[in-house]
Amino acid sequence: MKRLIQLRLILNYANHFQTDVKTPLPVIFEFVHNLDKDRVKQLFRTFAKTPVAKKVFASDKTVIDLIKTGSFAPGTFGACYKEWMANDKLEDVFSAYYPTNSKSKLSKFLHTAVMEHDIIHFINGYDTSTFGEIGVLAFNLAREWRASYASILYASALMAFRNTFNPHKYPKVGFWKNFIHNPFIVFCRTVIEAWRRGKRAPWFMTVDWEAYLNVDLQIVKKELNLVEPPRYWSKIAPMWAKVHKQYLEYSLRKK
Repeated sequence: MKRLIQLRLILNYANHFQTDVKTPLPVIFEFVHNLDKDRVKQLFRTFAKTPVAKKVFASDKTVIDLIKTGSFAPGTFGACYKEWMANDKLEDVFSAYYPTNSKSKLSKFLHTAVMEHDIIHFINGYDTSTFGEIGVLAFNLAREWRASYASILYASALMAFRNTFNPHKYPKVGFWKNFIHNPFIVFCRTVIEAWRRGKRAPWFMTVDWEAYLNVDLQIVKKELNLVEPPRYWSKIAPMWAKVHKQYLEYSLRKK
């Protein structure tokens, strides 16, 4: 039954949404709620045994609360992350989809999981475009397997393959660039690079981010084995910013 639900969600996601323009969060959380119930319980039990969990459970404030209200020296993790949050205007995903008691251990775990997702964006430089999100999910899966995240990648692979044969969505940059930047190749290379980076780094849920607030960001990245930015993503991101704009214009013309 679970496989049938997974297949239905994948096909629905791949065929009925312009996710290359904007990823529909309600659909993402439908994946999570339908496919990850047992896995979330397992992850919670694993997390609860770590030293970081004991610190998180004992505190009335989250790391994000400390960052929002704190003052940090320029160049530190706290200062850079605070600036990043302000510039990216992140959606309050937790309040919308996890309206639970904020003082419960489960709620604190879920808050930490949402923060983990955003820190993966920040540390690696992945933007919030479709391919940036693909990088985040692949990085996350390397240390924290979730059927929902894997299913979203399966659906995204189908969309990328389909879009490879839809030249109307491409910016006019020439035949060779369109060939090497076609959606399916970019998808595969982004996933492979992100997965390898995730394997190299620790599980972000077990990192004591509070202890890093006043530490130079480059030192933090070095300790995480992520001092170098993702090379392929850094090269492809400017091109895909143009592609994303083209996708949006194409989507508006079709309405």
